[in-house]
Amino acid sequence: MNDTNSSSTRGRPRKLDTNEGLKRALTLFQRYGFENVSVAELCSTLNATATSIYATYGNKESLFLRALALYKNQFLGKLEQTLKESESPSEMFRNCLEMSLEFYLNDNHRSGCLILQGNLFCRNKILLEEIAKQQIEIQTNIKIRLQKLESENPEELADVLMTLMRGIALSVKSESDEDKLYTTLEFFCTAFDC
Repeated sequence: MNDTNSSSTRGRPRKLDTNEGLKRALTLFQRYGFENVSVAELCSTLNATATSIYATYGNKESLFLRALALYKNQFLGKLEQTLKESESPSEMFRNCLEMSLEFYLNDNHRSGCLILQGNLFCRNKILLEEIAKQQIEIQTNIKIRLQKLESENPEELADVLMTLMRGIALSVKSESDEDKLYTTLEFFCTAFDC
């Protein structure tokens, strides 16, 4: 009888909330990159054992891929809406930079961009290929929209926009003065004749 009582007082271990755990893992990967996040840190952040993390998500690589897919849905959803609402190349250029800055500051809590910067802290070939694929998808979407808006140089402008979006992601992590970030964004928007 003592065994039954002691097991009922201990209670059942809490089940790992799959969605909440994925959001927490995404935050870690965004801040530190794939290589710099240990399984011990994941266990601590997700409030779970390594066994329950592996049972829920598979290994660290598959957890990263699921976090990357979640991030892609969030970021691409906003980007696609921005592209759709823009009516000229100049407006699209500005709107994409503004959307990126606001997304990185607010939705991303100054954590940079997992897609545009994900390859900086990763040596895993499978993950690098997936990140590269998503970077190409973003750049292709931008280029196609620029072509529809009859930009004279859609490929070059898409390259510039991707470079600036990467730069904004890096700047958001290190620059505490938001006004300075918006001033820089304004400079780029006025400097480029789209």
